[in-house]
Amino acid sequence: MSRDADADADADGDATRDKRAREDVADAGADDAKRARADASAGGAAADENATTTTTTTTTTTTTTGAVALAGASGGTAMVQGVPEQWDDGAFAAWLTELGCRRVSSKKRRRWTYGFVTFGEVGDRIEATTAMERVEFRGRCVRVKQAKAKGKTGVASTDGSTDASALIERANANARRDIRDVITPLWNVSYGEQLARKKEIVAEAMRNITRGVRNASNKARKSGRRADVGWMRAALGNDKLCCELGGIVRSPVLDGYRNKSEFTIGPSANGEITCGFNVGSFRDGVTAVAPPTGCRNISDTAKYLGDATQTYLRARAADGKGLPVYDKRKATGFWRLFLCREAGTAPASEHGWKHWLRTGAGPPKPSAGTDGEIKDPDATDRVAFTYPDEEFSLPSPSGEHSDKHEVLVMFQVCTRGYTDEQVKEECDGVLAAVEEAVAKSAKPINLKTCLVQFWDGVSNVAPDDAEIKNLRTNAPSEKSADIIHEHMCGLQFSLSATAFFQVNTVAAEALYRLAGEWASPGGQSLLLDVCCGTGTIGLTLARAVKKVVGVDIVEESIRDAFTNAKLNGVDNTDWLAGKAEHVLPKVLNDYKTLIRPDGRAPKPFTAVSVLDDPDLSADEETEAIVEAKETTNAELVGANHEFDDVVAIVDPPRAGLHRHVLSALRRENRLKRLVYVSCNANTMATNVIDLCVPQGADGNGGGVPFTPVKALALDLFPHTAHVEAVLLLER
Repeated sequence: MSRDADADADADGDATRDKRAREDVADAGADDAKRARADASAGGAAADENATTTTTTTTTTTTTTGAVALAGASGGTAMVQGVPEQWDDGAFAAWLTELGCRRVSSKKRRRWTYGFVTFGEVGDRIEATTAMERVEFRGRCVRVKQAKAKGKTGVASTDGSTDASALIERANANARRDIRDVITPLWNVSYGEQLARKKEIVAEAMRNITRGVRNASNKARKSGRRADVGWMRAALGNDKLCCELGGIVRSPVLDGYRNKSEFTIGPSANGEITCGFNVGSFRDGVTAVAPPTGCRNISDTAKYLGDATQTYLRARAADGKGLPVYDKRKATGFWRLFLCREAGTAPASEHGWKHWLRTGAGPPKPSAGTDGEIKDPDATDRVAFTYPDEEFSLPSPSGEHSDKHEVLVMFQVCTRGYTDEQVKEECDGVLAAVEEAVAKSAKPINLKTCLVQFWDGVSNVAPDDAEIKNLRTNAPSEKSADIIHEHMCGLQFSLSATAFFQVNTVAAEALYRLAGEWASPGGQSLLLDVCCGTGTIGLTLARAVKKVVGVDIVEESIRDAFTNAKLNGVDNTDWLAGKAEHVLPKVLNDYKTLIRPDGRAPKPFTAVSVLDDPDLSADEETEAIVEAKETTNAELVGANHEFDDVVAIVDPPRAGLHRHVLSALRRENRLKRLVYVSCNANTMATNVIDLCVPQGADGNGGGVPFTPVKALALDLFPHTAHVEAVLLLER
């Protein structure tokens, strides 16, 4: 349920242990370990009288210089340099234990001369640093530095000081971060500039497609295979964009657009019970929570009910009652999360997606990086933004004037160590507090469903089968009853607490209408909805096709898709649960004889020889040879087929599509049109390269490659660095 930051620096340890690595420690590594333990013991017996001392409790750490750690500050992750490369994770952990290092987790692999340790408390880190830096291996002292994420390649250390005062100062500064900078990092950037930055993110991904296809083609050509790409010449003449980038579709709504908000319940920087967001990642030494004050993407209803929860829990604590909030440093406590989901609040719009399309110029590359941040604003000349700004927005979502407004709330709690009576008392109390707040609200709130989820795991991300109860009845939750209904594209969608649904309803409607228009399915088409979620895209197009087949890995989403199809009277759909890389090849095989064969022979590629381009190739400049041919068969094979063609829309998670899915899509030559919807332009580029690169001796191996036709960026998440991309591929 949470958005825990994912970074390679997280010292969560490896799931498996390499037995041979431990045996290797018996030689040089074992000798080093013995010397290290002896040095550590000696160091502990004769500590430097000038060394910084600490007093560690569950709430504060104080140095002799007077620096005090805030209650919400944690130890973060340290990089330990100079340890034996023969050690594996187990040997490293054993050494830390013998030194008496209290920690949350550790991580090391063989051949690494370094390891990572994550600490819950600042005091634990200070004491462990002192102990580790007394140790020598082969005459060289261990060094402990601050760990920092370094892209996809792993973790690098910073040069920041790791003395006690510096550690506390850094941890305190992290705990006091402005929550707007964390949740909506572009909150202080004009909306026009936000759009320009996001458009540039998609543009750079399109350049990467051109580079990737070009480099792969050059490599294939050098090995004697045919690898000519017809669209490459045009791309090189168009700023290396693989196809036309028509602009960016702005979000019709800028404030309070999120229809689902998940708040962490935990201590603030000062130790107060708070319902809001983590102000940073645990790896960076942050466990503090701040309320969503000033976060423009959060709805008024979610803020109001979150504040009511916070007020109630603080009052209970002040009276010496109630159970504690969850502390991820110790994995103890009761209250973990508060979820608020709304439906029926999106403002109506009489305009289609083209009304929100902005084609104006923005800052020239390379001013925007892949995260939306300006790399070097002084390095390039700025041009005037021509995007309109906030005055053109629709009003914020609100149920004040809607009879369709529905609200669902759910708490997540950890019951480990508490009796059934304690759990029921807490749940009854918070339910009464929320319902009282609803009754007192100046604006009407239709609180339809109140739930509690039980989860004792370390992470806040609960599995699909985690127990959920209805707070009002104390009975197990029934997914078919404990729901609310959202309205979009003329359809109703049934939403359970954990079902996936786009958080910006109005912008999502523009996205789905755009994707459907570009897919252009015929009345006899078979539409593949890959990574279909609850069926939103497939259902919006179901009446325009012969049949929709949706695939998703989340079984609950598939159940919701069936429910939504029945709710809307749509009977030409089928929804399959499983990994797309496993299910999709079977689907294409099952429908193989029902699809009209393609009567055309594969079109030979337009041959364009290597051009002199420093970004793409180091080959010498040659003449461009262009030749295009097309051969058609005189007649189609067969006459009685249920489907004329295959159309696909893919909307994968941030990791992109599995290579087996890409292979299955490419091998189905009757699939002539594919719309790729992406929330991660980088992984989209990687996938599209695989779909477009010529393969085999004639370039058609593994299926005729696709050609990028056109693309658009879409802003579904104003004030954040995230951007959606839609790319049409044809062949």
